[in-house]
Amino acid sequence: MATKTVATKTPKAARGLSLHIGLNSVNPAHYGGWSGPLAACEFDAKDMAALATGRGIKPTLLLAKDGTRAKTLSALRAAAKTLVKGDFFMLTYSGHGGQVPDVSGEEADKLDETWCLYDGQLIDDELYAELGRFATGVRILVLSDSCHSGT
Repeated sequence: MATKTVATKTPKAARGLSLHIGLNSVNPAHYGGWSGPLAACEFDAKDMAALATGRGIKPTLLLAKDGTRAKTLSALRAAAKTLVKGDFFMLTYSGHGGQVPDVSGEEADKLDETWCLYDGQLIDDELYAELGRFATGVRILVLSDSCHSGT
C-alpha cells in the first residue's frame, strides 16, 4: 500500500529590527545656539541595542551627529519596507524632547511634541506617519526617554 506524504509549511520565523537613537547634544546651529548637553543618552541607546541583539533583533544605532532627521527617517522607512506581518520593530529614543505649535490642529494644548534630533526636531505627527508605513501586523514598540513624550 502506498503512503501519501503531506507537505507541511514551516512557519516563517518572525524577524526583528530595531532603531536606537541617543543624543548627548544637538547642533547649536539648528537650535538658536543651544547645544542641549546631556550625559548618558548615547549609553542608553547602546544599552537598548545590546538588549535587542540579545533577543535576536538586528539593531541600528544613531548616536550624536548621526542622529539626524534624514538618517532617522531613512532608517524608519527601510525597516517599514523590510518587515511584514508578524515581524517586530523596536524604536528607542534618548535625548531632549520639545514642543512646537500644533501643525494639524488635533492637540488640546495646541502643542505638538518633538524629539530633538541632531539637526532639527521630529514632530510627533511625523513619527506617527512614519510608523503608519509599516505593514499591518508588524508589532511595534516605541520607548521614548525625553521631555514632553506624553501625548
